[in-house]
Amino acid sequence: MNNQYFPIIRAKSGEFDALSFLQKLDKSALARCTPIFEITVLNGKALEAAIKKSDTPFEDYLDARAHSIAKIFRGKHILIDASQWPIEFSTEGGEQILSFVCNRLNDLGVLACPMIGYDRWEVPEYRETITSMPLSDGAYFCIRLDSLAIEDLGDLDHLSEIIEDMVLSTGLVESNTPVLIDMGDVTKFSIQDVMEILETAYGHLSSLGFKRIIMSGSSIPDSIEKAVKERDSSGLVQRKEMIAWKGFLSANPTASLSFGDYGVRNPRASDTIATNMNVKIRYTVNNAYFVARGHSVKGDEGYAQSQKLSKIIVDSIHYRQPKFSWGDAMIKQCSLGKIVGSSTDWIAYDTNHHLKAVTGEIYEFTAQLAAVSARA
Repeated sequence: MNNQYFPIIRAKSGEFDALSFLQKLDKSALARCTPIFEITVLNGKALEAAIKKSDTPFEDYLDARAHSIAKIFRGKHILIDASQWPIEFSTEGGEQILSFVCNRLNDLGVLACPMIGYDRWEVPEYRETITSMPLSDGAYFCIRLDSLAIEDLGDLDHLSEIIEDMVLSTGLVESNTPVLIDMGDVTKFSIQDVMEILETAYGHLSSLGFKRIIMSGSSIPDSIEKAVKERDSSGLVQRKEMIAWKGFLSANPTASLSFGDYGVRNPRASDTIATNMNVKIRYTVNNAYFVARGHSVKGDEGYAQSQKLSKIIVDSIHYRQPKFSWGDAMIKQCSLGKIVGSSTDWIAYDTNHHLKAVTGEIYEFTAQLAAVSARA
């Protein structure tokens, strides 16, 4: 299981484009990728437009998300998280968001596995939703330990009490139930901090009988200024979550710990496109992101800055050539002045390259680790 990648992905058009092209260009990479889809909230101008078109805007929105996922993952396992929605929220038909999406995906032939939120478990309405959810054959629940659970690592008895209640209430079998240790934004953590959280959480979950453990985190800051300080410049950002994962498995080669991250987004990044956003390219390399930062789209050249930034990527030692992924091919096209791309397009290009790069990085590392263990 260690060579399977669990990216946390927003169920939005840019990410769907990235995954669709990944499927078209490299099915082996897609096979090593089990996404955790976060169902984003319908609000703002998008909600206003949806209300004008339909009497059931929320169900239509969720149904569209399910169809987009099914186009890529029919017959495959994916994980679904609805933690961005209020606990008490329900569709026009009175169904909870997580239940609605999973049921719709199951109808479409996707093995949808619901995420159980540790932070929500003590809310009676939430427990009732989870315990009453039927699972399709082959599907399973996955427990998500987020920032609240990370804090509770200082009180392991309390952490155990809540997890044990989850297990008993839902009839879970610990050895068959994945648990996600989600550290979220790790930009303010040191690599040693991440390692210590991993060691404590993994050790405790193992003592409770869990054998399928996943870690995740994101080293991409919530604003590009924190990644590359100077406008119209470039720099490397360490992927602390990847470095810590490799370090943990190097020290514990028999451990069952899979890797996950947030792609090229920060977990807290807004879905609203700022009118003065900086044009940027986040290009994933081994253990880091190579970030090319421009300036505000309201400044000189607007989105056309992406052509200069693409040339910085292509001319760097990090570029993997157009055939590596669809995202790389689009970066090359942009560097030649043939395309510009919108902010959504660049989420797709960057994410597509990231998914291909990380699935390969995980595969190569676990293969090397297995070879070293075999020799030992």
